Amino acid sequence: MTGFEELEALAGEAGRRLHGLAEEFVVLARGVEREMLKLARGEASVVQSWNSIEFGVYVARRDGRLLFTELSTSSPGDAVESVARLVERLEPSPLYAPLPRATGESYSLVDPAIARHLSGEERLDLAHDIELELLGDVAGMASLSRTRLVLLNSHGERLRGDKTAFTGYLRVFRGGRSGQWSWAHTGYDGGRPARRAAQAARELAEECQGLPAERVEPGRYRVLLSPMVAGNLVDELVGMANGASILFGMSFIRPDTIGERVFSEALTIVDAPRDASLPGYSLFDDEGVATRDKAVVRRGVLETVLHNSKTAKAMGAETTGNAGLLMPRPFSIVVEPGDLGSDELLEALGNGVYVTNNWYTRFQSYPEGAFSTVTRDAVFIVRGGRPVACTGRIRIADRLGELFSRVEAAGREAWRLEWWEIPVPSLVPHLLVGEAGITTA
Repeated sequence: MTGFEELEALAGEAGRRLHGLAEEFVVLARGVEREMLKLARGEASVVQSWNSIEFGVYVARRDGRLLFTELSTSSPGDAVESVARLVERLEPSPLYAPLPRATGESYSLVDPAIARHLSGEERLDLAHDIELELLGDVAGMASLSRTRLVLLNSHGERLRGDKTAFTGYLRVFRGGRSGQWSWAHTGYDGGRPARRAAQAARELAEECQGLPAERVEPGRYRVLLSPMVAGNLVDELVGMANGASILFGMSFIRPDTIGERVFSEALTIVDAPRDASLPGYSLFDDEGVATRDKAVVRRGVLETVLHNSKTAKAMGAETTGNAGLLMPRPFSIVVEPGDLGSDELLEALGNGVYVTNNWYTRFQSYPEGAFSTVTRDAVFIVRGGRPVACTGRIRIADRLGELFSRVEAAGREAWRLEWWEIPVPSLVPHLLVGEAGITTA
C-alpha cells in the first residue's frame, strides 16, 4: 500500500532537485492500488492485484522552454533532474504561459468498502454480488481501485486527492449473439452498478438471440445509439472542444463558433469534475487550478472550449481548470437526459437501426470531423417501433458535428460508464439520431 507519507516524501525529493534548475515546475505523484477480476466462460478466471507509483512532471523556464513527461519510478530525484537539464536544449514554446497559483482544494472521496477490501481488512465477494452464476456464458472484467495523488509546485503549494473507483464491463453470450454493458462509480454499493450492467447486457443478448438475422444495406438510416455508443462519440466530441485540438488543427470546431448553436437543441454536454458519483472526480487540475462543472454544449450551443493556462493564453481566453500535464482534458462527462423511456425511444425511432455497442472509432479527417466506427454485439433492425431482426457487424460513417446536429431526443435513463472506448467516466442516456450513414463493416 502506498500512503500519502511516501508520496509526499517522493514528491518533495523531486521538488528539491528541481529548485534551482527550473523556474517553474509541477510534480504529480500518484499511488494506485488496484484489484482486477477477469471473467471468462462464465467463471472468475484471474484475480490480479498491484500497487504502482507514477510521476508526472512539468518543467519550464521563463524564456518559454518547457517539457512534460511521465515517469514510472520509485526514485524520481535523479530522473527529474535529468528532465530539467533537457529543457535547456529545447526551443522556446509558443504555448508558454506562466504557471498559475494553485486555487484548488484537497479532497477525499473514499468508499470504505473498497478501501477495506484493498487493504485486506474485509474482502468483498464480487462474483457473488454480480450474480455470476445467473449470467451463463460471460466475459469481461471488474476493477476496484484507490488512487492517492500529491501535487507539488514551484510556488511551494501542495494539494492532495484521495478517491476510489468501481469500474468494469461484462459481455454476455447467448448462442451466436452477445450484449455488452459497462459501469463506473466511485462506490461499490453492494455490487449494484455491475449487476445493472450485467442485466442490460443479458437482455440485449437474449433479445437478439430470439430474432431472425437480416442484412442491412448501405444507406442513410434513423439510428438509436445506446449509452455505450453515445458515450464513445460524445467523448470524441468533447475531445475536439479542446483548446489544444483546435490549435493543432485536430478539430472541426472553430473558435468563431463558440457561442453559436452548432448542434441539436436536444443536446447538452457537461464537463463535470465535481460529480461525486463518477471516478473522474477532482477538485483541482494538473496545474492545481480549481475545477468547476461547466457546459461544453448547452441546448446545441457550443458554450465552452476546455483550456489549461497555455491554450487559454494562445486563444485569448481563461483557463477552465481542465489542465492535464500535456494538454487540456475533461474529467467526467455528463449528457443531460431527456424525457423518453426505452419503449418510447423505439417508438420514436420508428424504422431504423438500434446500435448497442461499438469500437474502432477512427477519423478520416479531423478538420471535417469525418469518422467511422464499427458496431459490436447486438444490432437491431427496428420497424414500426419494434425490433424485428438482428444484423451482423456494420459501420457508422458520418461527420461528427453533423451527426450531433441531428439528435432528436435523449432517453430518460442515464448510465455511468467507463471502458476501452469510453476512457473518460461518463453519465449518458440513449440518443436518437434522425439520420446517419451506414455501410457494411
